[in-house]
Amino acid sequence: MPDLLLGLDVGTTSTRSVIFDGAGNTIGSSQIPLSSNASDSIHVEQDLELLWDAVLLSTNNALKDAKCASTDLFSVGITTQRSSIAVWEKDSGKPVAPMVVWNDLRGINRSNELREAGYPVMAIAAASKLEAVIDEVPDGRMRASNGSLLWGTLDSYLLYRISGGDLHVTDRSCAWSSAYLDFFNPSQWNESLISYQGFDIDFFPSLCPTTGHLGFTTSDLLGAKVPIGSVVADQQAGMFAHGITDSGGWKATYGTSGVLMVSTGEDPHFSSPLTPMLLGGWDDKTLFASEGMVRSAGEMIPWAVSKGIANSIPEFFSLVDTVSDSGELFVLPALHGLGTPHNDPEAVVLIKGESSSSSKGELAKAILEGIAFRMCEIVELSVESLDLASDAALPIDGGLSRSDAFCQIQADLLGRPLIRHPIIEATVYGAAVAGGQGIGFGTFDSPSQGDIFKPVFNRSETTEKLSKWQNQVMDTNK
Repeated sequence: MPDLLLGLDVGTTSTRSVIFDGAGNTIGSSQIPLSSNASDSIHVEQDLELLWDAVLLSTNNALKDAKCASTDLFSVGITTQRSSIAVWEKDSGKPVAPMVVWNDLRGINRSNELREAGYPVMAIAAASKLEAVIDEVPDGRMRASNGSLLWGTLDSYLLYRISGGDLHVTDRSCAWSSAYLDFFNPSQWNESLISYQGFDIDFFPSLCPTTGHLGFTTSDLLGAKVPIGSVVADQQAGMFAHGITDSGGWKATYGTSGVLMVSTGEDPHFSSPLTPMLLGGWDDKTLFASEGMVRSAGEMIPWAVSKGIANSIPEFFSLVDTVSDSGELFVLPALHGLGTPHNDPEAVVLIKGESSSSSKGELAKAILEGIAFRMCEIVELSVESLDLASDAALPIDGGLSRSDAFCQIQADLLGRPLIRHPIIEATVYGAAVAGGQGIGFGTFDSPSQGDIFKPVFNRSETTEKLSKWQNQVMDTNK
């Protein structure tokens, strides 16, 4: 009987396929880098055909690494980055435009217009950019209306290709971030907004459960038809990995961006300074969360390399270990604006206090501190607004959490312990777990607890350090 779980995680900078057994052990894995075309500070796009090729390569490589066949797979679980825009031909599945990535900012003006019209759409949401994408496709509006074109976020496009065109679906966790879901009745699309923009509802994917028997992969993909057991947005998949979908659970994921997510049960918190998100949906049941985002987290490291601060990513982290402090340097990480609570899409990276005596090690450490300070702002807000325990440990995961130095910096500046998930890339594990649950895998053995990082500063010291950083890099008098 098949007893292995395949998790497919397609993020902003890589696609990762990992095969797990029921005890959470990694049996085989493959990661393929993805590149974005950022022609200016506004536009960020990816070639969908190259992305699809990377997905095929990573899944086949993972099977080879695991020394298993596709017939050994019990299920496939899929997770992707959120709110990117894919448009493709219904008949062929071929894209008709580059994918517009979530951190593309071409929707700033349209976002403001939609807000004035009564639709709360953020600039990074798909709803602020889909019109512009379609209008650049030859006869795009007509082809969207007559059914020859389909659109969806990345998860929807992948499901279409993976199923051989049988599935044009998305789940509520992915749909919510597009801003097209009806926020007050999240089991359906916001047809008022869709009509306002001149689109037909058939142009949109159908809504499916977050976990369940969604369909099968085409045999052309894996060599056999494998049940698809889940589709879930990346940050939400991390919640499945940590096993904290019930109300009051929280975790922080440090990938391209840094995201704090707090589960709030069946009640969305629209009054919180954090963004209400949808954790998962099944028939008449919907689970919610609140989220705060550091838009630029892990992506600050390759940026630092591109600026000559280090020659490589490993060297960057080696530089951090050469200094005891950041030498009164302060960095605002804002390659794509600022997220929670500032929500300023026009903010840019800022370095304060640099002088001729500043070392590369000090600057590298200040970059990590800047990321950590931004997360501190969000954690502070979540504790205050969602009535969380002031001393609760924070579970973490994601590529940047692989750095012990960063984890210790974050623990120190938060003044609370961090618990690092034993599977660093927990998002793909969460996708696999959710996929197995959807097909009825049964009981999962939880991985052992990961490393714990205890703070050396007390709460008053952390508050003072955060205030000092804010005074240096932000105009707090606004």
